[in-house]
Amino acid sequence: MNKGFFLVLEGCEGTGKSTVIKWLKIELEKKGYNVHLTREPGGNGSLVAEKIRDIILDKNNNIFPETEALLFAASRAQHVREVIKPHLNKGEIVICDRFVYSSFAYQGGGRKLKVENIRKINELAINECLPDLILLLDLEPSIGLQRKKQTRQDFNRLDDEILPFHQKVRETYLNLAQENPKLIIVINAEKPLEEVKKEVYQHVEKRLRKGGSK
Repeated sequence: MNKGFFLVLEGCEGTGKSTVIKWLKIELEKKGYNVHLTREPGGNGSLVAEKIRDIILDKNNNIFPETEALLFAASRAQHVREVIKPHLNKGEIVICDRFVYSSFAYQGGGRKLKVENIRKINELAINECLPDLILLLDLEPSIGLQRKKQTRQDFNRLDDEILPFHQKVRETYLNLAQENPKLIIVINAEKPLEEVKKEVYQHVEKRLRKGGSK
């Protein structure tokens, strides 16, 4: 059986990742692919990872940056072993809304813990489980946060951070993309949603043709 394909969508708040991911799953299934959707923190199919997610995002919790980074890694360790790898081993496409690069951006950049420190924390957690492709939906944070308010989405503990925090997250994401141009493709999420969807699909289809999984 062929190895699966691991696709991750990254980006700041309000970029439309969740909407695009749900649409992409339907389109890929029309083509005959087996697709599993999941997201971080937490994981679709992992009770332990979901419980850690609740701790991380709860506004009532006063969590130190270092603790936050370790909690993300702990949730990710469970997620990789219980959800991601098993589905990849079945030859499926796994689409994940955020993965380790979110920790690089949010905790390494936004929390100023440094990307290299976050990388070390996550080496054991991801257990060499790396994405085949990362699509970074890029949007000015002030626009993204305003989108979330307009759609009346609930703001969690990270969403509630001040604008400079989110700007640093975006800056870190873009630096990572510049350092890893073959892995991370930047997509302008300020464009109309249909255009974003089209561009996402084109990049995914291109990579799948090189050795995807059905």
